[in-house]
Amino acid sequence: MTHCLLCHQVLHPQMTLTQFWRWQPLPVPVVCQRCEQQFERITEMHCPQCGRQQTNMTVCHDCERWGEQNLRNHAVYTYNDAMKAYMQQYKFQGDYALRQVMREPLRQALAQQTYDVLVPIPVNQETWQTRGFNQVTGWLQNQPFHQALLVTIDHKDQPQSAKTRQQRLRTQQPFSLAPNAATVLKNKRVLLLDDVYTTGRTLRHATAQIYLGGAKAVTSLTLAR
Repeated sequence: MTHCLLCHQVLHPQMTLTQFWRWQPLPVPVVCQRCEQQFERITEMHCPQCGRQQTNMTVCHDCERWGEQNLRNHAVYTYNDAMKAYMQQYKFQGDYALRQVMREPLRQALAQQTYDVLVPIPVNQETWQTRGFNQVTGWLQNQPFHQALLVTIDHKDQPQSAKTRQQRLRTQQPFSLAPNAATVLKNKRVLLLDDVYTTGRTLRHATAQIYLGGAKAVTSLTLAR
């Protein structure tokens, strides 16, 4: 008997006619339909630069303020109450089993992106020692990625989640390139992967370093915006 990872109700997989005729094992869901529907997918009507859900396809005010520091980000979900609760339990409380909830949605999103090298945003040493895992790589299954290209710099700073918008925007460059990065990045299309796009400061810092490594193009994908 399988239970929803979020509400713990018993799951009842539904068999489609195609699955019946193929006579294959049913895919085992990890969340119930009710919980899954609480997450709001971003539609085609979004900012073409940061991926924010909106009523048109024009560049949003936040992206206009970045000026020439453009960044092409795609996001899967809005950062609504359900996503906040999920992140609180998975990322901040360290419930590693919840990585399974977003594995399939992220797999589908990655399949729609064009890239040569996948680079998840790393966590700093303090976070790794406290939590024991990187919330972003926890969502990856069989997708090849390069975790060690970006190295975090310890500025003894408070975590991004505890900062105001203005504090986030003033954040120092938190990344440096690994010594071998250029051999992997040169003339490659790089996709950065992160959990939540808030101000875009972290992704822009990472993008700047990746370009220093010789990348041809850099885009990003986040689970939420």
